[in-house]
Amino acid sequence: MAEQNVFNLMQNDEIGLLWKKIYQLHQKTKIYLLTAEEISENGDVLIQPLKEHRDAYDHIVRIFASTTKKVPEGYDYYSYIKGNLEKAYGHEYRAFFDTADWLAYNLRHNLRERINAIPYNKRNQLIPNCKETIKLLNQYPFEISNLRNDKDIVKESDSDETIKEYENLLRQLIKLYKEIDSI
Repeated sequence: MAEQNVFNLMQNDEIGLLWKKIYQLHQKTKIYLLTAEEISENGDVLIQPLKEHRDAYDHIVRIFASTTKKVPEGYDYYSYIKGNLEKAYGHEYRAFFDTADWLAYNLRHNLRERINAIPYNKRNQLIPNCKETIKLLNQYPFEISNLRNDKDIVKESDSDETIKEYENLLRQLIKLYKEIDSI
């Protein structure tokens, strides 16, 4: 009976939307985490996002493990499931930011190394909009620190917007990385 309640509640619109947000954020984070691992040429791996993924997984497993336990009649599975999914989303949110911070740092660091390896008198010839590129690289830490300062899982609508803004910065850095990499 408990198992059926859990699976039925997972079909609830509100819980289904939360589950979808968890999955989508997990997938974004995974892509950025894999990218960061590949860009980190010395093979460094950041443990913190993996810990957050593990903790999110733990909350999801708790939901399904509850079906194997004897619970009182009329147990409020809805609140239990929703609460654990909200906690799982919080862990996925932190995993995203940990990953995004690490990827942004590695991209900026790598870009600076590549630019500095080009003789100064050849940079304008080889790097399209070289001065603008360097200006952007100098602005990113401040934009990123503002995003990190504003992140707050409690403000859900703001959290979605903050993720989108950070993704936009990452896309810009990745595009720049690919442009410089092709030189």
